[in-house]
Amino acid sequence: MAVGESAQTLIPIFDLAERDRRWARLRQAMVAAGLDCLVGFPNSGHWDQFQAAVRYITQIGGNTTEAAVVFPLAGEVTAFVRGPNEVAWWGSQSAWIPDLRATGRSWAPPVIARLRELGLARARIGICGLSGSPRAPEGLVASGIVDALRAELPDARFSSATELVADVRAVKSPAELAFLREAVRVAEAAAATMVATARPGVPEREVFGAMLRTIVVEGGEIMAMLHWGAGPEPPWPHRLVTNRVLQAGDVINNEIEAKWSGYVGQVVQPMVLGEPPRELAAMYAASRATFEALCAAMRPGLPFAEIVALYQRLVREAGYAPGAALLHGRGLGEDRPLVMGHGTVGPALVLEEGNVFILKPACFPPGGDVVQAPSGQVIELAVRAGATVVVTRAGAVRLGQRPLAIATLPS
Repeated sequence: MAVGESAQTLIPIFDLAERDRRWARLRQAMVAAGLDCLVGFPNSGHWDQFQAAVRYITQIGGNTTEAAVVFPLAGEVTAFVRGPNEVAWWGSQSAWIPDLRATGRSWAPPVIARLRELGLARARIGICGLSGSPRAPEGLVASGIVDALRAELPDARFSSATELVADVRAVKSPAELAFLREAVRVAEAAAATMVATARPGVPEREVFGAMLRTIVVEGGEIMAMLHWGAGPEPPWPHRLVTNRVLQAGDVINNEIEAKWSGYVGQVVQPMVLGEPPRELAAMYAASRATFEALCAAMRPGLPFAEIVALYQRLVREAGYAPGAALLHGRGLGEDRPLVMGHGTVGPALVLEEGNVFILKPACFPPGGDVVQAPSGQVIELAVRAGATVVVTRAGAVRLGQRPLAIATLPS
């Protein structure tokens, strides 16, 4: 039986002990922040990741399932889904929240009604995703919902709870790590499918489709992110599937994600349809050496600023230039923080045991990272080693088993 499944459920489900653990941590954070209630609203953007806070609290989500939540400091938690059919289905899968209500696609009115039921019309209410999300700094909540809350509850005090929930989500429990390992396993299976099917003369769509099929067959959710690019030089991985046919000598650059009940595992598995060019192989070797050195250094208490400084130094010592996303949190979404390798990070932010990241240090040629070829193709100029890691007392440890190497065609 797969991790998180039982004879009664059709999808991976956490037990009530995990619910109680995270709800207790959230309420401790609410007391410290002076909040009486958290509310979260649906947003299935960015491959469902923008609804991570709601799913963390409710366990409801996946394949753009819309959900909302009212999470009081004291009192029963209420989750909202679209219709009675979804109320029945989610009620049969999880015992986390007995109070499930249908919205009929209008989210503000039932949430406002529930806040009044709880006596919170004058409360201090934190809105998950109101502002400050790493991928959406302007917020994740529709303005109509926020306007309705403020108009109907004029005596309530609203603030953003994005960082509060993100801080709680950032440290993973053993149960969450088990789900993340399954997600990485599925992502690695998709990478293996790519290596087995990508050949000169095969349409990119065929390889891409085979990878998606593997994700579903291996137990992953749909709406998984696959960034893909193929061409004669290292292409920029993009979001769209093209009609291009693979050619001898192509470099395939990618970011491959899979989800296990929403928990995201990511791998980076470059491939060359032939012999890797010498400079490309040297770049990858420098990226892998940097990856391993960073893993050894990533222990609890280490400031993120020191990770960035170490990355920059190692890459420059290898004769390359740093750049692009170095690491970002993995969990139900962008689980704090997103760290750019060419920038700086505030000194107060430090690693904690149980943080999970996709670590993918890039080594670019001096002078640039992305250019546009005469053909119009966007070239990234590098390939990189990348894998999902968890911070432990002994350093960062990979959650997967895949060898860190450029894949090539079998001889």
